[in-house]
Amino acid sequence: MKHYSTINWAEKDIDEVYDFFYNELQEAEQFIFFEWLMQHFPDLEIDWLEIFEDFTEVLFQNNKIDTVISFVEWYKLKNPTDYSERYEFIERDLCDYFFYKKDLEKLQERIAFIQQNPVPAMDVLTIRLLYQLIYHGYYDIAVSYAEAVWKPVDESDQLYGFPAYPFINTIYVSQLQKCYKAGLNKIDFDEEKLFRQIVTMGFEDNKALFSDVLQALKEDLAIADIIDSIQKGKDNHMLILNIHFLKYMLDTYQIPFVFSEWIWNFIATTEIFSKHKDVENWFYIDAKTLDKHIANKLDRFLGSNEVEIFGKVWGLHFVFDFLHHHQLLSDENHEKQIENISYFRNEIMRIVGGNLWQMMFVFNWPRTNDYLVDPSEQWLFNETYRMDQTEAFEKVHRYLSIYSIPDRVKKELELNNLNKQNQLPMWSGNTPYVKQEPKTSRNELCPCGSGKKYKKCCLNK
Repeated sequence: MKHYSTINWAEKDIDEVYDFFYNELQEAEQFIFFEWLMQHFPDLEIDWLEIFEDFTEVLFQNNKIDTVISFVEWYKLKNPTDYSERYEFIERDLCDYFFYKKDLEKLQERIAFIQQNPVPAMDVLTIRLLYQLIYHGYYDIAVSYAEAVWKPVDESDQLYGFPAYPFINTIYVSQLQKCYKAGLNKIDFDEEKLFRQIVTMGFEDNKALFSDVLQALKEDLAIADIIDSIQKGKDNHMLILNIHFLKYMLDTYQIPFVFSEWIWNFIATTEIFSKHKDVENWFYIDAKTLDKHIANKLDRFLGSNEVEIFGKVWGLHFVFDFLHHHQLLSDENHEKQIENISYFRNEIMRIVGGNLWQMMFVFNWPRTNDYLVDPSEQWLFNETYRMDQTEAFEKVHRYLSIYSIPDRVKKELELNNLNKQNQLPMWSGNTPYVKQEPKTSRNELCPCGSGKKYKKCCLNK
């Protein structure tokens, strides 16, 4: 009989329970004791959820998913209000696991719960889940999810900015695809209804702009008009190219608009495309400009958009394949751009490190003529699931150490002058959507940028 089974823990001060748990028990005994308390003292006023989260990493690594779900169901019954406000980390881990295992049925159970109350998990899970669904190819589910959460997110007074935009835009481009297909099949489509819908959701009430979109859906791409627009210093060519990129991806790779929109949206801005004023080089982005652009998009401090940006960086070759196909990017500049993208793929692999297993979706994407699947790279992504963070980071860095940076890329990045590898800044300037309290919670990501929860990092330092 365990010595703690003879104690009436209901009579103990809560601090005594914590002290016994963390200071007197070996790590291997802690979870056994925790489960015993669940069975014999379920009304004990300890932070059950916080304590359980200490065990989740090991439970997932050992595929003890039933144990995790059993606790979740137990705690939801015991304290549904608390779980509905603090579910973000454990539900994120569950979603990651079911994506990795390709268990769509169990994944949809998690989605159904998140849809009921999307706001508390906004920074940690709600937006992230949308990109995961899209990147993994669950396009219809992504659209349904966006339709379910956009309004409660948009109407919440706990958020600021325009956090509903990713969901609204996903709904919008999915409808544009229906409009495009209806045109191809000579089926009527209510364009006016779509316009009213997007205005209601918060888009600009600009009928002329919407008409340009519809025209681009119906017509072939006129390269001469794009070049003329660039030469005259206009910017409407970016919108036209956007629509034609969506069509190109669907027609060439059978990739729907809801995927392609976010790849184009990430990179297609005149702030980085217009560095070279001559038309021949207008769409070439040098490595230094691309480096700064990615750094400004990636939140390395909180890691809130790691999955989103990883997918967008790995999808960049689709954009330049499109531009090259339409002779807006020369053979020489296309080759240089592919070199640049290869460099940044490696860099973001370094950043993600031990979480590469969460990015396995990239190996299911169609390949352009410039990329082949690297079996050793795919193996590395998968293996990080079985490693702790330190081991995984070391493994990734060893793998990437065999790749040398081309001299041209070094020159553009000015690495030779710095005499060191270029690194993305620790803080990108991105801020989360959820309004933050002055004090960091034990279960929030540590503000030091380690990627760990505060309670496991700087709380006791």
